[in-house]
Amino acid sequence: NNLKKYFYIFMIFNLFSLLIIIFLVVNQFIFKSYPNKNSVKAHISFRNDINNKNIYYNDIYCRYIHDKLKNRTQPFEYEEELLFIIDLIECDIPFSLIRFADGENSIMMGKELRGIDKWNWNYNNKKFRDSLIESANICSINNNFIGIPCKDWIKISESILSFSNCTSAKYMSFSTVFTNKNFYYFNRWINRYIYSSKRRKIILVANSEINKDISWAYVFFPIPFNLVDKWEEYSPLLLSNLSNLAKQQNLIFFISAGPASNIIISYLIKINNKNIYIDFG
Repeated sequence: NNLKKYFYIFMIFNLFSLLIIIFLVVNQFIFKSYPNKNSVKAHISFRNDINNKNIYYNDIYCRYIHDKLKNRTQPFEYEEELLFIIDLIECDIPFSLIRFADGENSIMMGKELRGIDKWNWNYNNKKFRDSLIESANICSINNNFIGIPCKDWIKISESILSFSNCTSAKYMSFSTVFTNKNFYYFNRWINRYIYSSKRRKIILVANSEINKDISWAYVFFPIPFNLVDKWEEYSPLLLSNLSNLAKQQNLIFFISAGPASNIIISYLIKINNKNIYIDFG
């Protein structure tokens, strides 16, 4: 009888221990997955561990991100906005992000620019200016976000939005969302993501003189550093080739073409708004 009594106590103890373990696992990987403003950095660090990717981006969490996108009314706080963009990419939710800052604003206002990252713009290049203004008016197309400077640059932001019909705050993001205090976390994430086996195929549009490893790119489209100056010459073939690619599904476009990035993205989302398009500068 004593032996049977001890056996039952032992079984009850083991069952109780198992329930505690199950609770801790569920609490860690599901319930605690949802972002908290006070732990954004911790969440980004957690996700940057490639071993956590499949656990973190589960169906439950990605349904939450779908709802978060649907219910979005304005940009999130600076660090959480980066987290939100990363979540959209990792959960494979189609969207696009174009970014406007002082350079783009100057062009739209018709101000001549010289020696900006090796490119120039003058008023004779009117076609480029018109296309850039047009790109600021595509927010009604499938989750297209327009990044503008933060509140410290309010006059520039107001000037940019004066050329845009994207007046609803739900379409707004930050032009510096990948830089400044977000750069460390973004850099860690992007260097993990590009070598991940479970991601969309990446189309890279960037300077032909890039000196980094780009073996991770499915297709690399080299562009001249002075693409802005030579827009009328290069854009027909460039847009035609990229359009043919954009007709494919499940692609993500990383576009680093200066102010031309916005024009390229605004063109491609009209071809296929089920891909992801991001202006990386």
